Amino acid sequence: MRSLIAASLIATASLALPLAAAPATAQVMAAQPVQDQVTLTLTAEDWVKTDTARVSLTVDAGGGNAGSARADVLKAAQAVSDKGEWRVVSFDRQQDAAGLDHWRAALEARLPEAQLGGLADRARQASRAGLQIRVEGVDFTPTLAEQEAVRTRLRETLYRRVTEEMKGLNAAFPGREFRVGRVDFNAPVMSGGMRRAPVMAMAKMADAAPAEDGGLDVAQKATQTAHVTFSAYAPAAPAGR
Repeated sequence: MRSLIAASLIATASLALPLAAAPATAQVMAAQPVQDQVTLTLTAEDWVKTDTARVSLTVDAGGGNAGSARADVLKAAQAVSDKGEWRVVSFDRQQDAAGLDHWRAALEARLPEAQLGGLADRARQASRAGLQIRVEGVDFTPTLAEQEAVRTRLRETLYRRVTEEMKGLNAAFPGREFRVGRVDFNAPVMSGGMRRAPVMAMAKMADAAPAEDGGLDVAQKATQTAHVTFSAYAPAAPAGR
């Protein structure tokens, strides 16, 4: 019986040993330096301009095989405008009741503004029996490269403002040595400009003559927001406190 009691006391003592070390661990954690933080939101804006538009065509062709029909479709698109690189985005075959093949193709190209005047009229002139061309839409959204270039400029602008804010912060609190702890960018917001012309408005525009100043000068405003955190170590408390 005495051996059982002794074993129980030994086990209890061994379990208590780690708990005795807990206050020392807490003291070590409390000794870590404290960081002060300042957060702010910065916003910059710029304009995304484009002098081209994405033009969509639909071409209906009758007869022939897939190879000859595709060649006819591309030739017809070049007749509408040879200033852009036309790409076939869809190419479908249909058969009528007599078993004859008919082909419908959708094409897209970025065209300069000077080519947009009279676009629908050129499509009608390039059409013929067995080959009909229609202008389906004109999209003035800037290209991805144009948008990315503006986003890069916006970030560079915000970086400069972050640097200026950090200098001002360190001037206001000398000796603190604030640094950039974190910068989070929101997704850029695009607004303004003409995205896609309605069919009727597009047809009128495509038949119109080019503007005398050389184009439509379509632009969209891009807004970029950044959330910035500045960090600095808090001064050490005087000894004895």
